[in-house]
Amino acid sequence: MKKRLVTLCGMSVMLFAPLALVQAAGSEPDLVPTRLRCEYRENPLGIDAAKPRLFWRMEAKSHRGTKQTGYQVLVATSEELLKKHKCDLWDSGKVASDQSIQVEYRGKALESGMRCFWKVRVWTRSAAEKSLDAGERPTAWSQPASWSMGLLKPADWQAKWVKAPGKESSPWLRKEFTLAATPERAMALVNVKGLYELYVNGKKVGDDVLSPAVSVYRKRSLYNTYDISKLLRPGDNCVGVWLGLGVNFHGDVVPLARVQLDLSVGGKKVVVGTDTSWTCMPSTHTEFAWAWQGNGRERIDARRDIAGWSKVGCTAGKWKPVEEFTELSGVATAQSCPPNRITKVIPMVTCTALGKDAWELDFGTNLTGWMRLRLPQLKAGHQVTIRFADKRMQTIDGEETPAGHVKSPPGILKIKTPAGPIGYHSYGQESKFTSAGKPGEVFCNKFNYAGFRYAIVQGLPSKPASGDAEALFIESELNPAGTFECSNDLLNRIHKVNMWTVRCLNLGGYMVDCPHRERLGYGDGQNSIETQIMNLDSAAFYTKWVDDWLDEQDPKTGKASQQAPMNRKPDPKDPAKGIQNPTCYIPWGGTVCKLPWQCYLYYGDRRLLDRAYEPMRRYPTVYLESIYHEGGVHQKAGWSGGDWVPARHGMDSGKGRLDTDLFDNCYRVYLYDLIAKSADALGRTEDAQRHRTRGGQLKKLIHARYYQKGKKLYGHEIQASQVLPLLLDLPPENLRDGVKKTLEELILVKNEGHLDTGMLGTYFLIQYLQEAGRNDLLYTIFNQKEYPGWGYMLSQGATTFWEQWNGYWSQIHSCFASADSWFYQGLAGIRPDETGAGFKKIIIKPGVVGDLTWVKCGYDSIHGKIVSNWKREGSKLTMDVTIPINTTATVYVPVASKPGEDGPGKDRAGVTESGKPAAKAEGVKFLRMEKGAAVYGVGSGTYRFGSALND
Repeated sequence: MKKRLVTLCGMSVMLFAPLALVQAAGSEPDLVPTRLRCEYRENPLGIDAAKPRLFWRMEAKSHRGTKQTGYQVLVATSEELLKKHKCDLWDSGKVASDQSIQVEYRGKALESGMRCFWKVRVWTRSAAEKSLDAGERPTAWSQPASWSMGLLKPADWQAKWVKAPGKESSPWLRKEFTLAATPERAMALVNVKGLYELYVNGKKVGDDVLSPAVSVYRKRSLYNTYDISKLLRPGDNCVGVWLGLGVNFHGDVVPLARVQLDLSVGGKKVVVGTDTSWTCMPSTHTEFAWAWQGNGRERIDARRDIAGWSKVGCTAGKWKPVEEFTELSGVATAQSCPPNRITKVIPMVTCTALGKDAWELDFGTNLTGWMRLRLPQLKAGHQVTIRFADKRMQTIDGEETPAGHVKSPPGILKIKTPAGPIGYHSYGQESKFTSAGKPGEVFCNKFNYAGFRYAIVQGLPSKPASGDAEALFIESELNPAGTFECSNDLLNRIHKVNMWTVRCLNLGGYMVDCPHRERLGYGDGQNSIETQIMNLDSAAFYTKWVDDWLDEQDPKTGKASQQAPMNRKPDPKDPAKGIQNPTCYIPWGGTVCKLPWQCYLYYGDRRLLDRAYEPMRRYPTVYLESIYHEGGVHQKAGWSGGDWVPARHGMDSGKGRLDTDLFDNCYRVYLYDLIAKSADALGRTEDAQRHRTRGGQLKKLIHARYYQKGKKLYGHEIQASQVLPLLLDLPPENLRDGVKKTLEELILVKNEGHLDTGMLGTYFLIQYLQEAGRNDLLYTIFNQKEYPGWGYMLSQGATTFWEQWNGYWSQIHSCFASADSWFYQGLAGIRPDETGAGFKKIIIKPGVVGDLTWVKCGYDSIHGKIVSNWKREGSKLTMDVTIPINTTATVYVPVASKPGEDGPGKDRAGVTESGKPAAKAEGVKFLRMEKGAAVYGVGSGTYRFGSALND
């Protein structure tokens, strides 16, 4: 057999000539690579990564401890070649590696528009197979997958940027063209600053809505690619684009479009692109600039409708040539995150008369999206006004609640009814529909959306019947990744509401703080990262959001924005630079550091971490250091912020937040720890040491300034001021237990089992108590039904989490969306191991607490499905654990314990696995005793551990 030695991916590997042609005997027929992905997505179109990253999994019954020992990837320009086990782009050969995620393409240089088909097979070995030569075996080839390239060079864009004349916010654009034959291939690339819908021969292309995702317009515009082959025909054709204003916070911008159809007709390339031969005219819609407390305004005039405006031969209307636009900043990149889609239709629950021709439509739950309302026959010119709200107030002056009097927020909508005035939290969300006088008219939003439960409709002469009104829920299309349920009904309800809240906030490719009043990508979103990741496949979503934070940051000073994307008005002196706010809430800006690290930790994205490292480093080491005096902890400029909206110290309280300087200085240490770990992951050892040294210096300064020896606490008697120092190991060893005791008393005694924290204080409280093994305290907190807490929100009828614990202002908000992470990582105990990013190494450390008797939880990690179920019957504990192929795990089994039993010691004889002593179980290795748990190392497979607990 002929052999050849080549270097691939920096390794020398031996290639055998028949590798691409045959499958070795003895392979397991059911163990085949599945879930093939490219750049986190299944068969993506129009990507612009020059070296795409490939992913696969192995999901089948196999021996315990099965690992991948090698892989071979074939990439070809046609599926026919792959069927013959041939390729013309890349044959990796057999690469000796266990890597199955983030595998970088290393074949021929890829070109714009190229189609790439690929498949993979792997070599595996189980833990039971001691001999490498005897155990290794190749799998069958995977089913083929594909990706296509977008436009990689600016010169590949033959289409021009165009706009409608004047300040038209939502024009129609169209172009007719003739084809000699049906195209063999037809791709449409749509690059818009604003929003759009694409039409071909009268049919809307794709089911995405509110496209593209939001970006930092002065730095970047996004484009999407569509396969329109089935919509074109020989002869005359028409392409139409309906534009919308999109995210624009300063009112002097109109939507811009660049659309290019790349066609292959009779073997020849044909390009149809936007230029001044296209025509345009105003559509039925008018949008207004998004602004604080002024989002969601749109006007629809049905009298301007033109049926068939995007079809061949349309002559109705006054069409004018578009104008070419040349004063453009930023680069065009392919949209890397999933699109927005309508994922649920919610029927109207009740309709209540508010007076003459006025109605309150209640959909039973808060949501983000559109409303569709079938209208009765109206006279031409008749106007219907619709305002959206997320809350109905008891009175227009506020309401009395168990949390005390909650006053009305600014901008409340006041509606006069026969029974008296009613107040709604509306935030300026308003749509107006003008009838054309035709039967069967329907109102529906298009290039705007609302955050709402209620729609207040005025000018409607008859009551909408059941089925006439529907809410259309819109979110980023993120596939489910996790499931959780337990024996506690309140926790299950918190889980469901938490997830619905997050889903209401993630449309547009970024996490908004709220979907109505601001719609900004505030740093609030850092507290829900674990929650969203454990529930939804968010890899591509967060990767895109990292770009927004990097685009908004000042590369010279390191100053980060409070929000991303923000789309501030461009600086006249430097159009690529936005006019930044003079202040920066320190923790919000820290998102520029946290997001890249989390993408690495949960998805193994080292390439992103490497690209983001320098901006991450500059925020704490350059910008934050510059706003403190002489390397100390006394701030001289900026805006501290602290723990936002803690209980009884919210925006409506008139009280300042306590210990803001302490909180922000601790957050600085937190950032130094993040960038030190990032430097470690990237092999930047000297940087890591330097960051840890500076973090250590700050710890000493913080302790010296804020620790109160007599009270055994930091700052004031609030929980956040103890949590962050403890999380960061800030107290000296001899004082640590005292601070822990103080925190416990603040929870159980002063606050009677409740928290008193705000946005990030709550996040860090969960993280610290979970890591410290105090799930018992968290269980107490989560089970409270009185103010403040999640249970209190639910007791008051909340369907999404609020901006403040007492319900003031936004009812759909990100502030307290960190709760759900504890269910997965604390109660079920599924956690990433920093020594094996991307869940290559897994920690299973369940919290068996309180009167909880069972937990069922699964997480679909980037390496495969992880399961952690446990059940307690009296003192008997049973744990069912599944670890995906090609990974390992450290499993903590709670046991009856006595003080002083921690350490390597002996295995606990009482722990069993699949009915036999754990010490004798296949693939199970005892590691140590630790804080009431027997700790084991396991490979892939399914395990059932049993143990006895203390009564």
